[in-house]
Amino acid sequence: MNESDRPVDRFDSARRTAQQHADGRTCFSCTDSTTCTQYAWALDKLPRHPGGRDVLRKLKIPVPVEAPSEEGQQR
Repeated sequence: MNESDRPVDRFDSARRTAQQHADGRTCFSCTDSTTCTQYAWALDKLPRHPGGRDVLRKLKIPVPVEAPSEEGQQR
């Protein structure tokens, strides 16, 4: 397993990307927050991890209403 395959690493990457985009700033892989695929990925991943919704709220980024959680999903 690569280090980048660990859930904690993906969460941290998503968190850092969201932080970079707070208040309209940009991250290392974009020119603006409206077209950044890394930012779109982060917004998809954060609500699925414990604490991710809190990160989005603290950064004042709207939390998606129907984001499924990876914790406690029915099978």
